[in-house]
Amino acid sequence: MPPPCKSACPIHTEAREYVQLIAERRFEEAYFSIRELNPLPRVCGRICTHPCETACKRGQVDEPIAIAALKRFASDGPWRGRREAVSPAEPTGHKVAVIGSGPAGLSAAHDLALLGHHVTIFEALPVLGGMLRVGVPAYRLPKDVVDEEIQAISDLGVVMKTGVRIGELIKLSDLFDQQYGALFVAIGAHKDRKLDIAGAEAFEGVVSAVSFLQRSNQGQDPKVGRQVAVIGGGNTAVDSARSALRWGADAVRILYRRSKDEMPAAPAEIEEAVGEGVHLSVLTSPIEILGAEGKVTALRCMENQLGEPDASGRRSPEPVEGSEFVLDVDMVIAAIGQAPESSFLAEELELDQRSHLFVAKDAGTTARPGVFAGGDAVTGPATAIQAIGAGKKAARAIDLYLRQESHPALEPIGPDETARVSPAVIEKTRKFTRSEKICMPMDRRLEGFEEVESGMAEDRAIREALRCLHCCLGAKIDKDKCVSCLTCVRVCPLQIPKASKMGEITIDPFDCQACGVCALDCPVQAIDIDLHPRGDMVMEMTVAMSKWAHPDPLMVGFFDLHGNFGPIDMERLRQDHPNVLPVMVFGLRRLDTVDILKAFELGAQAVFLAGCPLENDPFPETREGVKQRMARTTDLLNALGLDGGRLAMCEMPEQGPVEKAFIEDLGEKVKAMAPNPMRAKEDNP
Repeated sequence: MPPPCKSACPIHTEAREYVQLIAERRFEEAYFSIRELNPLPRVCGRICTHPCETACKRGQVDEPIAIAALKRFASDGPWRGRREAVSPAEPTGHKVAVIGSGPAGLSAAHDLALLGHHVTIFEALPVLGGMLRVGVPAYRLPKDVVDEEIQAISDLGVVMKTGVRIGELIKLSDLFDQQYGALFVAIGAHKDRKLDIAGAEAFEGVVSAVSFLQRSNQGQDPKVGRQVAVIGGGNTAVDSARSALRWGADAVRILYRRSKDEMPAAPAEIEEAVGEGVHLSVLTSPIEILGAEGKVTALRCMENQLGEPDASGRRSPEPVEGSEFVLDVDMVIAAIGQAPESSFLAEELELDQRSHLFVAKDAGTTARPGVFAGGDAVTGPATAIQAIGAGKKAARAIDLYLRQESHPALEPIGPDETARVSPAVIEKTRKFTRSEKICMPMDRRLEGFEEVESGMAEDRAIREALRCLHCCLGAKIDKDKCVSCLTCVRVCPLQIPKASKMGEITIDPFDCQACGVCALDCPVQAIDIDLHPRGDMVMEMTVAMSKWAHPDPLMVGFFDLHGNFGPIDMERLRQDHPNVLPVMVFGLRRLDTVDILKAFELGAQAVFLAGCPLENDPFPETREGVKQRMARTTDLLNALGLDGGRLAMCEMPEQGPVEKAFIEDLGEKVKAMAPNPMRAKEDNP
């Protein structure tokens, strides 16, 4: 069963995997995990609507994991753009033309290039990126970020041509004559729907949101008025309003005919706009634009009330009799929807009455063989991640078409809406506050288009990643081995294992949070957990200690990943104690006696366990079990002829991994002991 975050993502990103890698301080690997599926990770880290967070199980306990912010953290690192993340296949000899360089077109080109096809992108605009470039303001998505993402795709060998409008001078059939084996039409939805009220065509100062944002995002002064009204409730309306303030408007008001809760714009973007000074007039409809001497002077409006739900499920706005009023404005920006500019394709492809391209649902194929379509040109305005998903789906279909293989029908993977954490588990699960985003102060924002939201600092990203509940990585029982001893029922801090009247044990994979205690304590090893296998830790120790050459007594420190231990702390540890080998553990509760003994067997003269501060521990109930295991291990060491004093335990302080004096005292104690007899036996056979 896939985790909810993956199921909810249009491209099925392994969010759980890269969140886990960030928690383990393996940041570059986290980036590679993201980049394997997502060709625009830095873009998505900023503007994705993150359906993964809506589905996140943690949201049932307190607040969802900040998955998008963690994607941005991993993708903004110095390793971004590294070619090791993706590797093209051998050339196939097939040529593919992609029409449009928005997220759908870029994603299709990226995946097709990786599959070994020669890809050329044709873009009608003078710049690449589609709506990422001309539709999303730089305060949300800096243009250098778009440039870098596109460059990484270009580096795969994708040819990109701007200022070429396919369908006018160059027809689709011309591209087939140029030996292109398949075409992908991803022209987006750059045409505003017209405002259908009196005066909309009569006065200077009435503009479409798309044209306004295109001018703004290309650095061309859109000549805003002093008093601006933006009509609409989507992200385009909000972007237009916030941009108008930055271009110098004295006052900007968004008018939306339904309630604030029903606005399709992202709630966070609405709050940012209001915080910057945008006025919000909901349950308000414009009915006439007024003007004088050919210019807008006012907007006549009326108030609404909500009636019965319409086909979309939202309650329909109904006018309130006698509620008309007039707003003094000198500019009206219409943001009431968009459509593809597809009229130039009407002779060659089938369009519906809203100018959208007709395609087969599964494969994105049109009625014309070899021509595929996707993104906003098919669905109408959608999100960047949905467009990326459409591009990736089209790339797969095109690859199969070129290889003359059939396209299998695929069942979409969607989030399981019925998967709910039990109230008992929610009550027992420890709550941790979601990391707050850090933004530019309000008093500085309107000075220009500098990016408003900052990326996460490393320590905040680690803390946030550690909030993950590890959906579907939990305990799995081998029923052939299980002896129904009920140990798992007894030791689980969340009381998730259940025993039937016949003694059969079941563990709900959705409720389980992979703490690892049951797997460690099971006397017959009938339980397995996918998270952070102990075998990897032993292998890490074996490799590191086989190369160890420091003259001082070797000490192994097992550090709980939930502690305050970052690269700065690691470097300080290396400088202060170069004879200490740090081994990271996903909770000391997962550390077994045999792991500690293995460290001694490999040559450690001393071993210490560094626990996380109590306030960081997601399972504080397991601490007593760790102490009992320590005591048993000490007894075993004494029985084996090793002084039990070689094993010690401490807790990481609020700053840094371990108190310097603790390690020094343990080191002095070990120097007074005889050498590790296990190691001596290896050195002197």
